Amino acid sequence: MKKNREMFSGLTAWLVSACFFLGCFANKQLLEKISKLGNSHILIYGITLVLFCLAFLVCMWLTGRMKGKQSYSDGNAAGQKILFSVLLLSQIPFWIICVANEIDQVSSVAGRYGWHTHPLIFGIILFLAELLILTWMYAKISVPGRDGEWIVWLTYVVLTVLILYSMYTPNIFGRGELSDSYHGHAYFNSVYNIYQGMPYTHNVTSIYGHYALFFKIPLKLFHGDFRAFVMMLAMVGTLAHVCAFLTLQLLVESRVLRIAGALAIAFPILGMRGGYYWQVWPHRIVFPMLLLLYGAVILKKNYRGFISMAGGYLICLFAVLWNTETGIFLAISWAAMYVSRYFSENRVKIGKLLINIAVHVAGIVFSVLGAYGTVNLYNILKHSPVNSLEDFLVPLLSSNYMEGVLHLDMPLYPCAYMAVITLFLMGTSVGLSGWFQEEKKQCWNRELIFLLSVGALGCLVYYINRPAYHNLDCVALPSAILSAYFGQYGLRFIRNKEWKNFGKISSTHVFRAGVGLICTAAVLAMSTGTVLQFAQNSQIKENFHDMEDFEGLAAQVAEMVPGNTPAFGINIPEIYSLLQRRTECFTMDFSDMLVRPDSLKELKDQLEHAEVRGAFTGKSSMKIWKRNDPETYRWFREHYILKDTISFQQEEFQYYIEK
Repeated sequence: MKKNREMFSGLTAWLVSACFFLGCFANKQLLEKISKLGNSHILIYGITLVLFCLAFLVCMWLTGRMKGKQSYSDGNAAGQKILFSVLLLSQIPFWIICVANEIDQVSSVAGRYGWHTHPLIFGIILFLAELLILTWMYAKISVPGRDGEWIVWLTYVVLTVLILYSMYTPNIFGRGELSDSYHGHAYFNSVYNIYQGMPYTHNVTSIYGHYALFFKIPLKLFHGDFRAFVMMLAMVGTLAHVCAFLTLQLLVESRVLRIAGALAIAFPILGMRGGYYWQVWPHRIVFPMLLLLYGAVILKKNYRGFISMAGGYLICLFAVLWNTETGIFLAISWAAMYVSRYFSENRVKIGKLLINIAVHVAGIVFSVLGAYGTVNLYNILKHSPVNSLEDFLVPLLSSNYMEGVLHLDMPLYPCAYMAVITLFLMGTSVGLSGWFQEEKKQCWNRELIFLLSVGALGCLVYYINRPAYHNLDCVALPSAILSAYFGQYGLRFIRNKEWKNFGKISSTHVFRAGVGLICTAAVLAMSTGTVLQFAQNSQIKENFHDMEDFEGLAAQVAEMVPGNTPAFGINIPEIYSLLQRRTECFTMDFSDMLVRPDSLKELKDQLEHAEVRGAFTGKSSMKIWKRNDPETYRWFREHYILKDTISFQQEEFQYYIEK
């Protein structure tokens, strides 16, 4: 039992936490009671993570006090084979159900993927054949030394170029869907406001953070042109992938898994996402990857000074500034990694432990207050009042918005997020298990896995808060990296032909090998998806690269609407940025107007004081105005009359003049 303690403790903790998680969501009466305490999804998820950690630590402590008796399956070849078979075969029904239900999830576009346009049984047979061929080749073929390393780096370079091109989608009307317009406007509106010199106020902000400050100076060089903004976003997204590739290179030794892992990392962009969703790509992936690469470098080189530690918190400061909740969770993961390293490498002394914890609590506070101070420094320079902490944390404190309009029930059938959470919990247990090792020593990859897993579990709050299909992409990159790392155990099991000696290896070794093969299969599936779906995905994205329609719309607006006419609403800043015009109306983005409906009162004041008595907007924006503030909407209808319109795809752009 003692030598299998990690496996036993991990399975026990997983079982306890999984039962709690599913039980809370399945019991509607209990769910209602939890909802009265706050955001039920976040509360249940948070308690689940804490419960897993506590259960794991307790089990590790209890099993550590037991005598080193041999478990029933150790030395029993039949028992080991049963454990191995159950572990692998249980994945088949789970993933079949998972894939079968993929197209039914909210915001899913999976219906166009090859594994749904063709009979599922063909896909299963082909994938299993591919997996068998890979394992056979890995067992039979060995490439010595550093031979073939150039292929790995060539893969990184080719994927980097393809990702940059794929993420440059300046024609936001390319798919002709209103959801694209809403998402694009929600993200760009804040950037446009800050570019035009507006301060952050209670009613002029963004639920995605204060990322606009990063774009203010670069956009000045391009006169606020929307196309330049999209190129900058594409470069940021590409940077995130480059960081992921380099982390993969440092962490994973197998060249096969490096190549497959790189293709898996590119899967969402090159194989799945036919449009754009900046709120995830690159918004919620760039700083997790920057911090992870930084952590990989300092851990592998064993840098231990104050500067290397502070550098991590400085990255977290920028992360909080970029996206509030992601940055806070990254700061917590950075502190957790250092505390975990203390437990793993030192005999615990209460005084030193308390000092260690206090230092890292101070680091978290520095990251949050540093970002908060930066925003207020910007406001002061704009002669605007200082923001309250509540306004600064608006994404975290908009619970009525997330639990009301955007609320989605948590799917309880076999679903990909369950496998993802399990994967990161395994990574977390790897870090926690180091606390109990008899020989206290440094193990950089264990601490990096812990950093990756804790950070990813924090970032996963975005999906838990709103379990829409595409939101799970926020942890796609760390999932691929961690799967490739664990996959090495499975491939070693195959190459060393350990399956011939089940009776001579421990249950933990068998379990680790089984998990490794499952992770190898997952990496292979994602990399295959990248290769097979790339051509179709690129074809879908062709319209997003073609600016002819968008520029034609802008030309019509320039001809119909006088230059100084105030403008507001969905996609209006995008159009005006192409014309290098100033809207003169600066509000909360209309897509999220429900968060700050008082922003419409400020819009009324801005129109009243405008030099030109007119307005350019869209029909969908007027509907949002009417729904969120009927009083000011009536004022507008009483004072303005519709003069002309432009019909474009599913939208009608409207030009009003004063009555």
